[in-house]
Amino acid sequence: MTDTEPTAEPTPDEGTIVLPAIRLHRQWITPADQHGIVVHGRTLAHLHTGAQQALALRFGTATPPPLQIHPHSPELDALAEARLLYHTALREAVQALRDDKTSWTDIAQACHVRIAEAQAVLDHHDGDALPSSWPRH
Repeated sequence: MTDTEPTAEPTPDEGTIVLPAIRLHRQWITPADQHGIVVHGRTLAHLHTGAQQALALRFGTATPPPLQIHPHSPELDALAEARLLYHTALREAVQALRDDKTSWTDIAQACHVRIAEAQAVLDHHDGDALPSSWPRH
């Protein structure tokens, strides 16, 4: 993937700290060196809670900053790429059928998706970003 190609990564809100996480020895670990913390947890939820607490201590605030954890592995990265390719193909199929004046019902049936999902792929065509309702890694 090049720097100019879209990714399946969600775009964090402004001010949100994004921490990578990897799975190692049955634990999730986030080496957040740029923030001066290293956190681990048995689950992603535990990791998130621990990272929020560590960041609140690090920044000296009672309220932890907004935080997103991004788990990474070769398999998760391959899954994200497959989702992006699927979304792109679905959008192109829906657009081609709409250009041919096909009804939303027929498009949904032909593409094996709900009508709302078929409509959403055209509504969310912003640089190939995945719709917010789609799961992310």
